[in-house]
Amino acid sequence: SSLDVQQSNQLRPFPYLKLQAMPITKATTQQQIQQRRQQIPPNYGRTPLTGSFTLGAEYHLSQNTAAGGDENDESAVGGIIYFPYADLSTMLPEDVTSSSFNLFGFVSTQQDVDKVFPSVLVGNNINNNNKQSLSKKQAILTRCGFKPSPSSPGRSSAPNQDRSFIANFFLNLDNARYEAAIATEGGDVQGPTALLMGIYDGHGGQGHVVSHFVALELPRIFTRKLIQSTNPQTTVGSSQYDDYITQIFKDAYLEVDSMEPVKGSAGCTASSLFYPGEGTKAYVANVGDSTTMIVKYSKSTKQSTIVHQNRKHKPHLLDEKVRINAAGGEVMIPPSLRMSNDGNSNNNNAMIQESSRLLVPDPSGAPFGGMALAMSRAIGDSDAKVVGLISEPDVDVWDLNNYHKQQQSSPEQIEDSAWFAVVASDGMYDVIPPEEVANLLGQSLYSDENVVSPLEACEQLIRKATLLWMNMAGAYRDDISLGVSRLEFN
Repeated sequence: SSLDVQQSNQLRPFPYLKLQAMPITKATTQQQIQQRRQQIPPNYGRTPLTGSFTLGAEYHLSQNTAAGGDENDESAVGGIIYFPYADLSTMLPEDVTSSSFNLFGFVSTQQDVDKVFPSVLVGNNINNNNKQSLSKKQAILTRCGFKPSPSSPGRSSAPNQDRSFIANFFLNLDNARYEAAIATEGGDVQGPTALLMGIYDGHGGQGHVVSHFVALELPRIFTRKLIQSTNPQTTVGSSQYDDYITQIFKDAYLEVDSMEPVKGSAGCTASSLFYPGEGTKAYVANVGDSTTMIVKYSKSTKQSTIVHQNRKHKPHLLDEKVRINAAGGEVMIPPSLRMSNDGNSNNNNAMIQESSRLLVPDPSGAPFGGMALAMSRAIGDSDAKVVGLISEPDVDVWDLNNYHKQQQSSPEQIEDSAWFAVVASDGMYDVIPPEEVANLLGQSLYSDENVVSPLEACEQLIRKATLLWMNMAGAYRDDISLGVSRLEFN
């Protein structure tokens, strides 16, 4: 359930490469599903993916197919993938079980919530193979939630079901330049790189298995399709390229969904961003209710503005509800949501609130044994496929040039702008507004006056979210994950 670096300095081959696709249909038997589940190794996904690893030559996206120009060179490096620097739960005492927490009396003051926590990360050599701690370009971090056991409310044995990564694929960067780049302070690679980053939030008893699998498989499947489908006549930034990336994302999501090993009442969200390393367009693919944001940072005001968020797939949204009803499914809309809007809006900025749900019947036919999913699209959740849940993503094309045209930006305003992307699970945005997250991360990436690194900023936000969960939900806390990367458009 963990990754090691081989002597060849490549990322260890991902699990499940030999599993055959198994789409679920009404003809699929429970015996077939059970046989598939028996292939899952014990404890698979119980431990989050952490650390940074080199990606082999098969991930190199240049025309030459390999960083050194030789596709058979096993030492060639195609990129670096960064999983969270650490799971903070392994480094911090559990707040819920601390002596200061009382389930019925704990209330943090605003001063407590807003305080700057002494970092437990910076200067701590957690992983010799990790290049994140000093980076000013990107950071990614997670903290396992606290989900009290019914038999022992003071304990939580539930695994962290969030998975996330930031992958940089080298474009025309040979091995010598790569070695020089990673030897620099912070490990930031100089030169053009493509970017793929994402958040995958598991749900259900084996949600950690699905999200773990997706975080390992999706980068491989996406890059394989990207390389195999490359058409020299397709210019980056053209409408044909937009269609090309959109289709690759859709095909990759559907393929990883067909391969996921649980095939039952477990799944995950999947929100991903791809920037090809050149041009002015970024591509955001999403299923479920996790969030990817594209953000503008003003160098003069040191403030950040969210310019794009993906749509969250909630069952009450009109197009989602129509599809579900056509499949014979049923949507439960709570009274608070029914009164707040007409079912067509998509409020991404609300704090903890009731969610509409897709009612999923129990496979055994038991009348009260099914699920009530808070989303209408996901990877996995094969039990819900028969009532309208799908795994095909929405893919948004965001264009920097179009943004400046719409805003009628002056040359000075264009020069004043810097850009970055954020991926996060709902464990963050259920308690902290996205604007607050964006502002701190923007300053950590770009402000010369701010001594907080992007990794420290992620830590501060996750630890603040922890206290807010205690205020708002008592002993329960969702898993919290946060990743940020500069977007260096050219």
